[in-house]
Amino acid sequence: MNARTFTDSYIRNLQSKARPYKRSESARKGEGRFIVRVLPNGIKEFFYRYRVNGQDKTLALGRYGGGRTLADITREFREKRDLQANTGDVKNYILAEKRRAELVARQGTFGQLLDAYVEILEAAGKTSAKQVNGLFKRHVRDPFPSLVKLKANEITAEDVTSILARMVNRGITRQVNVLRAYLRAAFQHGAEAAHDPRTIARDGVLFGLSGNPVATVKKIPEFERVGDRALNEHELGAFWKSLEILSVVPRTTLRLNLALGGQRPKQLLRATWKSFDLEKKTLLLSDSKGRGGSRDHLLPLTDFAIEQLKPLIQLNGGLEKAENVFPPFASDGKRGMVLETLSKAVRTVSDELEKSQQIPKFQLRDLRRTCETMLQELGIAREVRAHLLSHGRTAGVQGKHYERYNFLTEKQQALQKWADKLQHILAPKARSKGGGFGEAPRESGLKLPASTFPTGENIPERENYNFAIGPTATASSRTPRTGQTES
Repeated sequence: MNARTFTDSYIRNLQSKARPYKRSESARKGEGRFIVRVLPNGIKEFFYRYRVNGQDKTLALGRYGGGRTLADITREFREKRDLQANTGDVKNYILAEKRRAELVARQGTFGQLLDAYVEILEAAGKTSAKQVNGLFKRHVRDPFPSLVKLKANEITAEDVTSILARMVNRGITRQVNVLRAYLRAAFQHGAEAAHDPRTIARDGVLFGLSGNPVATVKKIPEFERVGDRALNEHELGAFWKSLEILSVVPRTTLRLNLALGGQRPKQLLRATWKSFDLEKKTLLLSDSKGRGGSRDHLLPLTDFAIEQLKPLIQLNGGLEKAENVFPPFASDGKRGMVLETLSKAVRTVSDELEKSQQIPKFQLRDLRRTCETMLQELGIAREVRAHLLSHGRTAGVQGKHYERYNFLTEKQQALQKWADKLQHILAPKARSKGGGFGEAPRESGLKLPASTFPTGENIPERENYNFAIGPTATASSRTPRTGQTES
C-alpha cells in the first residue's frame, strides 16, 4: 500500500478493479491509519485501523459520496483517533456508550416503577394489589404528578419524605408506614428486575437503581398499631349474642369465622360455594399472604361450623342453587361481601356493647387474636395453630420443597375442642343436645338432603334468621336464669 495524504481528487480518481483493494494515509507510529477500500462496484469505504495489545482493530467510518464528502469523513476519523488516544480502545468505548444509551432509553419513570410493582402483585394473585394501587394513586400519583414523571433513579430520600410528610400533615397515621413499606418494596423490585435475565430478554423497562431511596426514610414507631386486644369469655359470648342486631349475611359470616377458629376474613370472603365440601366436611381456602404466591389452606368443618353455614344456604335458595349461582357471603345474593362491610359490622356491635355493657371497644382483627389466644389456652400446640390459622410456614428448603402434610386430623381435633369451648361460653349451664343457642327456628318448606348436614333438619326461610349453634335451642336459652351470670 502506498502512503499518502487523501484529497478529493485522489479519492475520485481511484478506479475499481476485479478485486477490492486498499489505500491508506501516512501517520505517526501509534496513531493508527486512515484507510479507504475500493470495491469492484466502485464504492469507496473508509476505516480507521488501530492496534490494541498487538492486535489490529478496524472501525468503519462510512462511504464516500451520496452527500458525504472527504472532509466529513476526515473529521470523523480525527474524532475517533482522539477518542482512541483517550480511551485505549475506541471501538469498545463506542459499543459501551451505545449500550449505556440503550439502557438509559429503557429506564422507567417513578410512575412506571409503581405500575410494575402493582402488576407483580396482581400476577402473584395478591389480594393487596388493589389496595396498593389505591395507596399509590391517592398519596403519590395524584398529589405529586411531577415526581411520577421523573426517572425512578432520580427519586431521592427527600422526595419520599415529602410524600409521607404530606400524609402526616393531613392527620394520617398508620397508612404512612404502610405506604413507606410498599414504596420500599417497589424500589426493591425495580432493582432486582435489572438483574433478572427475563427482563433483559424481553427488553423490559429497567430502572437503573443503585440504591433504595426509601431505606433511609425513618419509620414512625408511634404510628404502628401493635394489637393486643383479646376478648375474654364473657365479652366473646356477649359479642356472639349481640350479632343479632346485624342482618343475616354479616351475622352468619362472623359466626362461621369464629367457628373456624378465626381465619383471615379476606380469605374466607374469597371462598366460593365450590370451596365447601359438605360430604367430606372440608373448606378449601386460598392463602395469598406473604411471598411465593397463593397456597391452599384446607380446613375441616365441624358440625358446629356447618350449623353456622345453614342460613347462607337457606338465603341462597338451597345448596344446589347456591353452588351454581351465588357466592356464599353475598349481601344482595349476587356480589360477595367486602371486608369493609364486615369490619363495619364488628364496629357497630362493639359500639353497642360499649354502651350497654361497658365492654371496651374492639375491631375485626381482634377476633382472630381472641381465637388464637383461647386455642392456646386449650393446649393446642403452636405448630397446629400455625397450620390451622395459616401462619407463615414455608421458611427453609425443608418447608418449601418437602413438607406436604396438611395436618387435617390435628386441625379437626383442634376445631372440635374449640367448638366445645364456644358452646360452653354461649351456654355454660344449660346446653341443648344440639349445642344450640338462639331462637328456635320455625319450619319451612325448604328441604335439604340428609347427607347435606349430619342432623338432616330443615332450614327455616326467614331473612334475618339466626341459626346460631343448633336446631334444638329455645328462646329461653338466650336469657340467663335468675341468679345465673352470663359468661
